[in-house]
Amino acid sequence: MEELSLRTLLLLGEATSQCDHLANSVMPPAFAQELHLILLDKGALGTTAIEGNTMTEEEVRGVIEGSRTLPPSRSYQQQEIEALVALFNQIAEECLGQDEPPLITPKRLKLFHARLLDGQPEKDGVIPGELRTHSVTVGNYRGAPPEDCEYLVDRLCHWLNAMTQQSRTIGGPLGQALAIVAALLAHLYLAWIHPFGDGNGRMARLLEFDMMIRAGFPVAAAHLLSDHYNRTRDRYYAVLDQVSRGRYRVDSFVAYAVEGLVDGQRDQIHRITVMQEHVMWQSFVHQQFQGEHTPARARQKDLALALPVGEWTRTDDVLILTSDIAKQYRGRTSKTVTRDLNELVKRGLVVRERGKGVRPRAELMTAFRLGRVEM
Repeated sequence: MEELSLRTLLLLGEATSQCDHLANSVMPPAFAQELHLILLDKGALGTTAIEGNTMTEEEVRGVIEGSRTLPPSRSYQQQEIEALVALFNQIAEECLGQDEPPLITPKRLKLFHARLLDGQPEKDGVIPGELRTHSVTVGNYRGAPPEDCEYLVDRLCHWLNAMTQQSRTIGGPLGQALAIVAALLAHLYLAWIHPFGDGNGRMARLLEFDMMIRAGFPVAAAHLLSDHYNRTRDRYYAVLDQVSRGRYRVDSFVAYAVEGLVDGQRDQIHRITVMQEHVMWQSFVHQQFQGEHTPARARQKDLALALPVGEWTRTDDVLILTSDIAKQYRGRTSKTVTRDLNELVKRGLVVRERGKGVRPRAELMTAFRLGRVEM
């Protein structure tokens, strides 16, 4: 940790804070499920696309939901996604559903590898679930000698288990920051050892996911790293290559990965914030009409809720906002629309400007962000 730059340390602090924010965010179950699926799609696609899987996000979503089957010529790609998602779920169940998650062991990694490569095109010298017995070269980098792989994987597992225990003992934000660094180093060191004949990149990213989950990070956050690597694939390969050849220090990979993690977290939190503002705005509008049950008040409330947040709506377009609004104003004159809008302006729910139209004052839900509270 001492070798990390100030910027990386600050980003690690933000990453731990954002993870707590995500873990404790309140949201409707349907929204939470959709967010989980979006990030599961991205996590599964990210780690496989880097290795050549050509499935799209739409295809991955269909496979995960069970609504899509790829043609026979691409069935191995579908099987790869299904195996990876099953491993994600297994890791989450084992690490989040138990007081003491299973230790990281060579046997566990071999089982993961066997499941990951099951049904994939056969390659010479590659046995799913077995360490390689031949030398490998990736670009200009030569993996560890085959006779050393068993020992190195065993030592890596012992070290990762010790790091996990240390991060728990320390606890708090510092312990979480250490856990993130340990997960990233697990990724890097397994890629360096390159213990399997094939699938080392996928295994490295899966081990990273495992380390994040067993440290208590939200599943959604743990998927962000693979998505980041896929989105910045050229830089991902470049940083790995430069670190492997000793041109950069290990902390350069940590800095690159943490930056992407934080970017992904910010995007997640923005999605959640927008949803929460929408829910709060709806609740606020309902409160303003509490106890008022006349047809006019019901219509005005529905109109306030139908106006798109953050957009100006011309008065002439109010009647076509939704089919329900159109139905409520059917047979009524434009004076009714004007009268209803005047009432909403009077109640402080809508603002009107000449030449622009009307818009809801949903910014009332973000008073602290604006630096003031309007009464």
